[in-house]
Amino acid sequence: MKTVLAQLRRIDVRLVIAALFAITVLHIATVFTAPSLAMSSAWDRLAPALKANTMIVFPPVTPEAQPLPYLAPDARIAMCLFDTRQAPVALTASLPAPGWSLTLYDKNGLAIYTAAGRPDRPTAVSLLLVPDDDRFMGLTPEAQGLRSPRQNQLRVQALRGLAVLRAPDAGFAYRARTDAELNAAACQIQQPKP
Repeated sequence: MKTVLAQLRRIDVRLVIAALFAITVLHIATVFTAPSLAMSSAWDRLAPALKANTMIVFPPVTPEAQPLPYLAPDARIAMCLFDTRQAPVALTASLPAPGWSLTLYDKNGLAIYTAAGRPDRPTAVSLLLVPDDDRFMGLTPEAQGLRSPRQNQLRVQALRGLAVLRAPDAGFAYRARTDAELNAAACQIQQPKP
């Protein structure tokens, strides 16, 4: 017993604190680098299956048919792989009720914009995704003396990313209405005005 107490007294407290600090730094570094070291990201899995600047409505999630692992079966999904490298992308969707959401993700999976449905009225989302750089993309409608058809212009920090429209699956009785709202969402290159 005395030898154990003698050994405990000889422990260098500074060494223990340094070891705990090193372990903490290693843990933090591991947490931040793990996503970049993943074998395949959501972008890697979805990019080959999606056509650029086109909204695709996915079928209901089942164990056999999932665009990504661990998707909730209580939601319907529509996705658009947006690409603003050549021209601005117009994105429109309606969020008719709570539970509906539209989220933009960059190529690394970081959410850069989110809109959610409200309980008191439908939320109409109309965005013009433009690259966040100094390229000239043509005159805006306001510069031409016209009224802008869109309420918001969103400067996107990512040139490419995913727009995910999520709708709650309220059951078979509401499936036709949910599908109609999902199919009405649009993601397309904005055509220049003559």
